[in-house]
Amino acid sequence: MKSSRFLTILLLLVASFMLAPDAAAQKNGTKYRPFPAYGFKFKPLKDWSDVPVDERTRSAGVIAQLNDEKGVRVKTPDNRQLLFQPELKVLKIDPPKASTEESGSEGGGLRGRVGKEEAKEKTGKDYIAMMFGGALRMEEFNLLEVERDEFKISKDFIGVEEHVTSYIVTGGGGLDANFHVYTFPLPDYKIVFVWMVPSLGAKKDKKWNKAVEKSMKSMRLDLDEIETSTVRSVNSDSDYDDLIEFHENDVAQTPGWKLIETPSKNYLIKTNSDDKKDINEVIRRLEASRKLYEKDFPPATPITQISVVRICATQSDFNTYGKTGGGVAGYFNPGSEELVLYFPQGSADMTMSVMTHEGFHQYCHFLFNRVAAHRWFDEGHGDYYGAWKMRGKTLVPNDDMKGGLSRTPIIKAMLKEGTAAPLSKHIRFSHQEWQTQGPIGVSCYAQSFSIIYFLREGARGKVSSKYWKKEYADIIPNYMKHLNEGFSAAFEEITKEAGETLELLRESDADAKMIEVAERRAKSPWNYLDPQDKAEIWAKAMGESWGKIDEDEFEERWAEFVMKEL
Repeated sequence: MKSSRFLTILLLLVASFMLAPDAAAQKNGTKYRPFPAYGFKFKPLKDWSDVPVDERTRSAGVIAQLNDEKGVRVKTPDNRQLLFQPELKVLKIDPPKASTEESGSEGGGLRGRVGKEEAKEKTGKDYIAMMFGGALRMEEFNLLEVERDEFKISKDFIGVEEHVTSYIVTGGGGLDANFHVYTFPLPDYKIVFVWMVPSLGAKKDKKWNKAVEKSMKSMRLDLDEIETSTVRSVNSDSDYDDLIEFHENDVAQTPGWKLIETPSKNYLIKTNSDDKKDINEVIRRLEASRKLYEKDFPPATPITQISVVRICATQSDFNTYGKTGGGVAGYFNPGSEELVLYFPQGSADMTMSVMTHEGFHQYCHFLFNRVAAHRWFDEGHGDYYGAWKMRGKTLVPNDDMKGGLSRTPIIKAMLKEGTAAPLSKHIRFSHQEWQTQGPIGVSCYAQSFSIIYFLREGARGKVSSKYWKKEYADIIPNYMKHLNEGFSAAFEEITKEAGETLELLRESDADAKMIEVAERRAKSPWNYLDPQDKAEIWAKAMGESWGKIDEDEFEERWAEFVMKEL
């Protein structure tokens, strides 16, 4: 049976390489990719698709990123086969903040207002380093010469083309890659295309170069047709109608993506999946998960923030969007407040479990006013709820998540081998200590899951009195109570101090930047919580919950329950 399974996996791997196109098989597309908010369009290469731009990448000026859906099969210098995924980043570069004057840009053609420090602006190498620096050997890259030339689309539209070849590390291997940078001056900003394609010899490179050049020659301006949203920026606290307008405009910038509202209006879903059945199942479970969280953790005041959930149709889209690698099945980003998932090939079961897990993080983000709890609580509950299964429109308890997400075998092995962290340390770990407790990457998840399972199921009357003591039922409620009270008091103090400072600054006609800082403190006190204050709040919450029981006895009972009952 094992040999048969191995043969099947081997055949699938071989098939995947056979299906991957040859490195010289690139072709030009026939359809325009519009940029309605920026006034231009171009024709990408065939089988290249858009991946949305996250907040971090957007802050670097990226307005679009595309990659080859299938990737290309290449041979590395050490004679290994590698599935390489060519990429394209499109950037909008605003003029320098220096005083402006009419100036002819490099290459002539369409001219705009540019800064006096134009000569100091970034070059093609700078943009390559910005977009792909993590894969470059920078000490060698910095020594490379750049081929630079005028790139003419029409008599009145001329840009600059730059080309450099550099060694990169990607997909577990290394190879040479060609970088093509095209810069086009528009009246109010520049548009920069940064291509990364494989470099595998003059003959194949010539075909790639020709395809990329033809794609760039297709660029056309639509400056009179620019469409922008009247809502420039939003956050989860914004008015629902403003959120709809902003996010509808946002998905319109990435072909293939759409915005879906949920019945409760607690969530907005962004997706490029066309599988209506899976999307409807996501919505059904998402709504059921929210009801479950609110039942078990009723907020002191209603949570009015709207949560954004992004669901990528493929793992490739997911990895490109979030800059993630293997082993990541979904995540919640506290900075953007967005939950990001993907549909694995063949089954959406994993997506559903991960969604409920990460959805709990998103819920707690607002429940605790954007300040995190201990990992045993946060990740343990995520896994606990991730295991629940749908029955009609309701989630019901289940022992564990399926397949590679299962935690029970791992914690059993840890207890048997003596590699589980001592309970008193595990529940008090900092985020970094918890994440690296070992012995394997998911050990921390397995231990926290089993603790939460024991506490939750015990409180529901599902754990025998042989292991359970009634005072254990107070651990989570007491922890929650004192965590919330501590955070609320700290935020109230920060807001009060900021308000008083703001009043004094306005009376003294202070600098606008000082006033802006005080306004930010008053509006978002969670961003200004002193680390020491947070540590004290955490410590008090632990003392008022775990500190009320005999932890050594709890550890013995929990471990016995795991080994005999889970």
